[in-house]
Amino acid sequence: MKLYTKAYFLIIVILVQSLTVILLTNQLFINMIKGLLAFDKYSYPVAIILNLLAISAFFSIYFVLRFLHIERESIIKLNHSQEVIDALHGQKHDFNNHLNLIAGMLQVGKPERALEYIFDVSQKVDEVFSISKIKNIEIAATLSRKCAIAESKGITVEMDITTSLENLRMDPIELCKVLFNLLDNAIYELEHSDHEQKILSIDISDHDHRYCIAIGNSYPILPSELYDRVFQPRYTTKNGEGHGYGLSIVKQIVDKNKGSIAVESYEGIGTIFTVFLPQI
Repeated sequence: MKLYTKAYFLIIVILVQSLTVILLTNQLFINMIKGLLAFDKYSYPVAIILNLLAISAFFSIYFVLRFLHIERESIIKLNHSQEVIDALHGQKHDFNNHLNLIAGMLQVGKPERALEYIFDVSQKVDEVFSISKIKNIEIAATLSRKCAIAESKGITVEMDITTSLENLRMDPIELCKVLFNLLDNAIYELEHSDHEQKILSIDISDHDHRYCIAIGNSYPILPSELYDRVFQPRYTTKNGEGHGYGLSIVKQIVDKNKGSIAVESYEGIGTIFTVFLPQI
């Protein structure tokens, strides 16, 4: 039995016990008032203690739920930290490959090509390390992991991050859910497209006391009549059951946090989902 299953089972047991104690003690008081039963001098104090214990059980349940929530967040943070470590290992491997390739170009007498390659790699490194501007590790890890997945599928990732998101009003874990779903959808569409050029764009900025997060995929082009429909539950372009809830979840989270989300699609540009979130 999993930890959470055991915990919730114990909570149910505590609830049943507490309700039973309250009912029994209240019946006890009713019987004493009516004089139906005889009790010794300790009956009233015992009844009061039982009621207090029953009430305290509800406070215990509150703290159990609170601890479970904290533990769940800790596990999520730990998983994201591991993803960051895995991403760093991957970057180390790529860095060694770049050095070996540059060394090979120099050895065969192609210094100009080596220099050009260095400039290309340098530009890419600047884009990747723009994630480091984000202060929250869960958000940064989500972006880093999804970018690595996209690149492993032959998708070009273009990033422009100009803000740290340090004044984000919403829970960072909820923003991770938003990014997770938007990036997953974009990667899926690009992976299953027939176009040779597959570009995933990520732009994060702030203006007018709001954060602007734009996730774009160069293909497919979404008809304007579907702009509102894509946010409806069960609407999906994916095969199989269990799909069609990601964007509706995104909209629910954004609306709950007093933000807004819009979608636009243009030929030659692609489809862009833009999320606006208030700052503290």
